[in-house]
Amino acid sequence: MNNKGQTLIMFIILIPVFLILTAIIVDVGIIEHSYQKYKGIVDESIKEFFLNNGTDSLEKTLSYNMIPKENYEIVVEDDTVTVLVKSKIDSIFGKLININDYEINVNRIGKIKDGNIIIEKKET
Repeated sequence: MNNKGQTLIMFIILIPVFLILTAIIVDVGIIEHSYQKYKGIVDESIKEFFLNNGTDSLEKTLSYNMIPKENYEIVVEDDTVTVLVKSKIDSIFGKLININDYEINVNRIGKIKDGNIIIEKKET
C-alpha cells in the first residue's frame, strides 16, 4: 500500500500549526525580555535611591535608561520606595490577530531591612 499521499496531507495540515506556535513563542519571548529589562532598570533605580538618598538619582537612572517621565510613577513612604513603570511593546505576530501592542507593567517596592536593600514585587 502507498501512504505517500497521507503523509503529504498531514504535513500540509501541520505546517500552519508549527508556524502559529513559533509566532506565539517569539511574541512571548519579546514580552518576557522586555519585562526583565524594565525590572532590572527599576531595581537599579531603587538601589540608587537608597545609596544616594533621593528621588533625583532614581529619576536620573530611569531617564538615563530612556524611560520617559510619563511612563513611571514613584511613591516614597517612610523607609520604602515604590516604582511603577508602564510601557507598551510592539507586537510582531500579534498583529495577525489584531493585537498591535502589549503593555508591560513593572511594580517594585524597595526598603532597607537590617542594613540591606530589599527589592520585591509589589502585589497589586
